Amino acid sequence: MYAYFHKTGLDEEYYERNLAYGLPDRIIDAHGHFNLPEHVAAVSPETIAGDWALECGLLMSYEDARHYTSVMFPGKEVDFVMLPWPLREADTEGNNAYVSSIIKNKGQRGLYTLRPEYPVEKVEKDYIKGGFCGFKPYPYMASAVKGAEVSIFDFMTHDHFRLANSLKAPVLMHLPRAGRLPDPDNISEIREILDRYPDVKLVVAHFGRCFQHEHFELAIGLLGEDVHRLWLDTAAVLNPKVYELAFKHLDHKRILYGTDIPIMLWHGTREWDEYGYHNLCREDFSWNTHKYPEDEEKYTYFIYEQINNMLKLIGGDREKIEDVFKRNAESVYIR
Repeated sequence: MYAYFHKTGLDEEYYERNLAYGLPDRIIDAHGHFNLPEHVAAVSPETIAGDWALECGLLMSYEDARHYTSVMFPGKEVDFVMLPWPLREADTEGNNAYVSSIIKNKGQRGLYTLRPEYPVEKVEKDYIKGGFCGFKPYPYMASAVKGAEVSIFDFMTHDHFRLANSLKAPVLMHLPRAGRLPDPDNISEIREILDRYPDVKLVVAHFGRCFQHEHFELAIGLLGEDVHRLWLDTAAVLNPKVYELAFKHLDHKRILYGTDIPIMLWHGTREWDEYGYHNLCREDFSWNTHKYPEDEEKYTYFIYEQINNMLKLIGGDREKIEDVFKRNAESVYIR
């Protein structure tokens, strides 16, 4: 477990005041990364230094995840849709096997991480034998650069999509390209997937990396009616304006709650400007500039703020809350 993870009296008060009643008794976190140290032993210090998120959380066993969620969500049962660590340097075979063991022994849901070079026959055999309920491709498998200018089909081939289509399996897609979801090439390839592989449930992670509302507003306009053929997960999205757009323009049944743990276990918030988002954090990560040190004692968990922003927009609609925080994941990721 991460030494920096801790809970304060402020966190307890915030949870009881804002979240304890609003959240359902059972929650499904539809986006969490699970692994063991041996699965990422070959990940280089340069890779970790090049991505702030990896410094926050590169390791999480099932037992650690249970500890984190029991501390953060007392009185709630939290289950998971588990993703292996989709880094090129990681032991994908071993990590997939570990996720499969949790599926079989703990009754959780898990996604199979693809490498573009995997033969489709191997993928099908591993997927079925492992008890997976979806696929997890990732741009890192085609390029080690975050937001690289690569095609979706560079890291999940058409053969893999045809298999997913035949299995009627969901695909949780991290999008490439610096332009995020509204990038014209991403829009074009999303439409191609939707049209060529209609039995694939295409789930776009992190609202298509639209952490700023301007990106998401543009994407909604460019996708038009096709936006209603997608599912989107909320992992690492904090911006209340993004959620406002989502709940205004999308069917709430297409929105899946996810956190991106173990990355988002720190205390903090975000601010936004025309250049992007900026993490404001209490914990002493190397990337933390402690921009507003006088405010840091007031920070609660990032995940608490994320959930509170969602609950405010949903209001007191218990059916909608049950859908977003549990039932939508159950309907997409079918065991």
